[in-house]
Amino acid sequence: RHYISRKTILMLKNFSPAALGINGRQSELIELALTYGFTGMDVDMHEMLRRAQRTNVEDAAKYLEAAKIEVGGFELGIDLDADEDAFTSQLGGLHPIADMAKQLGATRGYIRVPAATNRLPYHEYFDVQGTRLGQLAQVLEPRGIKLGIGFSAGKELEEDKEFAFVRNVEGYLALVNSVAGENVGMLLDTWDWVVGEGAMDQLSEVPATKIIAVRLGSVNTEAEAGKATSSDRLLPEQEGSLSHVSVVKHLDSIGFDGPVSPSASNQSYKGQTRESIVQRAQEAVDGISKEAGLTVSKLPMETIEDIPYEPNPIS
Repeated sequence: RHYISRKTILMLKNFSPAALGINGRQSELIELALTYGFTGMDVDMHEMLRRAQRTNVEDAAKYLEAAKIEVGGFELGIDLDADEDAFTSQLGGLHPIADMAKQLGATRGYIRVPAATNRLPYHEYFDVQGTRLGQLAQVLEPRGIKLGIGFSAGKELEEDKEFAFVRNVEGYLALVNSVAGENVGMLLDTWDWVVGEGAMDQLSEVPATKIIAVRLGSVNTEAEAGKATSSDRLLPEQEGSLSHVSVVKHLDSIGFDGPVSPSASNQSYKGQTRESIVQRAQEAVDGISKEAGLTVSKLPMETIEDIPYEPNPIS
């Protein structure tokens, strides 16, 4: 491996409100991101498009512009389990969303494959999903957007469905590798990785070019990893069945420069304010990064005494 100067490779410390089960007005979410030192943020592109259609793109993007925050990525918001007609119509609707994303400088779109279905058995459904994901990648590609594919390992997602689909890392890797397109890779989620029977050695074989974005989350120790449901997702801890410190060290060593977002189920912190959730998420991800030997920049609050006349980090 060539020596890469730390200054040239920087993962994006990314705030994904959805991954933390948080919502709110865009201006409030941006303020939270800035207060806790996140340099990137996932954006609701459907909402941005609706705003731009009501006024214009400049107006829709004014908060993002003012904050000088990088768009980490966006959810495609497409149902991969829809019937053929519905999927075709959603595919058509992705064009204006992708145009909006391009105008905002977004280079990553995310989607998760269904955990189970009533439509087709695994192998036939595998082909259908591979084709559909390839079609999504084709829409994004000319706009310079990569497709990050994730899977969902939570056990409750199989209930009431006839056929299970991708439930583990092995099936997930096979699916991602089967999708046509230079711009296709993984939305690598450490919670799903652990629940989906994945280990560090499999993760360390994935090249940086195949990782589009990373979500960090830990499995509640009271749950058996193989039986965990989505509500057993906690903020990322440094160690555990998959060491997050090792994961981040590895990502740094292969030169991964995409967004890394903390995640947790909103069930895991009932009754807490958004502010305290984001603060805990920031402390978790900064702690892991420090342990992994990365430089963690100070929070705006810690540097405020240097600028006595501008206590508002948004200005």
